[in-house]
Amino acid sequence: MTMTAFDALNSVSQIVSAGDKDYSYIFKPEGTVFNPPLMYFYTDPIDGFFNLFIVESGPTDPAYLPDWLSEAFQVICNQQVNVLLLREVQEWAYEMLKIFKNLCQMRAALWWWLMFNPYQQPFNTLRVLTEWYLTAFTGVFPVLVGIDIGPTIGLALLGNGVDVLGRLAFTMPYLPTEGKVYSPENFATIDNPDLAEMLTEYGRTVRVFRQFPELWNKYPIPNSLREEWYTNKPEITEYLIKNYYSQNIDFLPDRLLKELYEKGNTVTDSLSVSFNSLESLSTNLVCWAHNLVPIDFIHVNF
Repeated sequence: MTMTAFDALNSVSQIVSAGDKDYSYIFKPEGTVFNPPLMYFYTDPIDGFFNLFIVESGPTDPAYLPDWLSEAFQVICNQQVNVLLLREVQEWAYEMLKIFKNLCQMRAALWWWLMFNPYQQPFNTLRVLTEWYLTAFTGVFPVLVGIDIGPTIGLALLGNGVDVLGRLAFTMPYLPTEGKVYSPENFATIDNPDLAEMLTEYGRTVRVFRQFPELWNKYPIPNSLREEWYTNKPEITEYLIKNYYSQNIDFLPDRLLKELYEKGNTVTDSLSVSFNSLESLSTNLVCWAHNLVPIDFIHVNF
């Protein structure tokens, strides 16, 4: 005798043999292990310090947030999202959602076993934890052969949600559509020889996010982030000013911009530009107008 059990997580049918496995398998279904897409960060003299690539070919096909959702999330978090911390939260949410899915499967199985009273412990606790979700789909879909398929569809949707969450790849500080897919056949077309060589040795299809993130053109870089770079990682600030000098973006912290502006006013009164606010003060304009910050500004003591 065989029994077919539907695993909503993988969307495949599994054959359960009564001779090989007992009925406990029905109440304790197996799940997949959290195995998110592989992600690698790299720094490079050409591409800078914020680059990453995500492996597209492999046992786990990456899923990405929509651009609008990724942008909103980064703006709400002041563009200082820690991807590693986010991955830990993702794993926790994945495991919790997988446990809830297994509980729902157990509750659905108990509907077919009339010998268990769902209002007695421990089954009553299981009913309270899961029935609010399963009954939400009751009566929504047509009844087939006298069976309400709503809870089954609910389990399938829950399993699909677990699957997507496990495959989700975060691309901060980039938007998902900024990535460009490269396969081993076209690695030679990459304009960075060192990156092309590294990916050729890796030998797998990847989605590469590199150079300057689009959001930093659209929104000001937070002062706390600029302060962190200037204080603890001055090579990042130096790289940004050297390579993106003409984009009219502030890379220095506000306190330094204010100091430069005040020093500039003591040197000359010929500056005719009116700064309405500290946030609109341009690093590039200060550097050009007053010539106070040389390229190796990180070695200058103000």
